[in-house]
Amino acid sequence: MHRSLLLCLLLAAASPSLAQPDPKSEVLAVLDRFFAAMTARDTVAMGRTLTPVGTLHAVVPGSSKAPRATTHAEYLKHLADGKESLLERYWDPIVRIDEAIATVTTPYDFHVDGQLSHCGTDVFTLVKGPDGWRISGVAYTMQREGCPPSPLGPVRP
Repeated sequence: MHRSLLLCLLLAAASPSLAQPDPKSEVLAVLDRFFAAMTARDTVAMGRTLTPVGTLHAVVPGSSKAPRATTHAEYLKHLADGKESLLERYWDPIVRIDEAIATVTTPYDFHVDGQLSHCGTDVFTLVKGPDGWRISGVAYTMQREGCPPSPLGPVRP
């Protein structure tokens, strides 16, 4: 009797239906899919991480120019048309979640064809709908000089 009860309790505890998803992990998984799709230049996978309408804003520190705005649709076209290899890495993300909205602020470095292009700070805004979390907007700084070494180490070919 005790063995049967213990077995039932162990099975219930291990049941995936009882496991609660970790919202922070869910949000960061969207960023991971976003960057994987960027590297693969996979616009279908990228589209699954983005809301249908949204904007990316690029800010160049020290520039007098207004931030460059790119819609999600424009970004997907640019991704499809490009030929260079892209790699963006992030670390030490700060995730804030309030119900169905989330923000992630994180330092990053960006590499084109294996060479450091720039670094900066990414700020993602995500919203949660029936199909899960999606990125509704991104704002990022683009620092082309004086990038500190990444804690992730050098990029491996």
